[in-house]
Amino acid sequence: MATLAQGVTELLDVVRLINERHGTNWSPVGRLPGGYLQGAYEIGRPDGARGVLKWHPRDLTTAQLVAAASAIEGLRARGWPTSRWLAYGALPGGDAYIVEEFLDGVLPTRIPVGGLEQLLDANRMQSDMRPVSEQDWSSYIHRVVFDGAGDLVARMRARPVTADLLARLERLTADARSLHLPTTDLVHGDFVLQNMLVSNGSLRIIDTAHVGKGTRAYDLACLLLETTIEDGWADPTVDPLRVESECLSIIGSAELRVCLVGRMLHYLVFGDSWRDYDPTMLVAKCGSFIERYER
Repeated sequence: MATLAQGVTELLDVVRLINERHGTNWSPVGRLPGGYLQGAYEIGRPDGARGVLKWHPRDLTTAQLVAAASAIEGLRARGWPTSRWLAYGALPGGDAYIVEEFLDGVLPTRIPVGGLEQLLDANRMQSDMRPVSEQDWSSYIHRVVFDGAGDLVARMRARPVTADLLARLERLTADARSLHLPTTDLVHGDFVLQNMLVSNGSLRIIDTAHVGKGTRAYDLACLLLETTIEDGWADPTVDPLRVESECLSIIGSAELRVCLVGRMLHYLVFGDSWRDYDPTMLVAKCGSFIERYER
């Protein structure tokens, strides 16, 4: 069992507030693997029920939280493989908390047999959900690629190790600035193995707090890049052409390049904070990946 993290007083305060607000009697059990920012914690009740508590900084507004909860319920009704939200709300400091059902599973580093088809099926369930959400992934990716949102392009240009690749990425999307990615699908936003569990032989999707609207092809672009180029997660059992073909059944080739480049910028900028990150190696892998799109 994981041990409770430092800052346990803050954790106990959050659990106490949740119990008072929702009439529950959760207690902290231990910190779970993964979970960025404040982390993820297992909590339990005297009746044996288990839950997962996560809380998020101020970039997740109350409106987004309500929209995400509604979208998750709609997806679950379609059969989308994720856990139920048991409670959610805002903390006094402006952070947000979510309590989900506990999924007893393991984090995969490879997609299990039949897993890719499970993920493609799940992605199809996200089609045309038309979520009412201020989290617009399509708009965000367009702004990252073409308008410098998040300073990702500027940070790429400022580093010699990524500057040359950036020039190639800009050429790759030069003809797509006027295009607008669809916004009618539901988008997870980080649809990768690091946000999934293998539970009872099937893949389950976790970390759903930032679901929003956009094109579900972006989720597949995330999966395609992770299982192709990312250290520790590249999966030779996944046929990249199968994932690419699914993307192209949703959007055109120019739009797909925008999705891939937007995701690649995140890899290359935020990878600095990863353990054992080798920027030269990842840049080389990204460069090899885009060669076929350049042709």
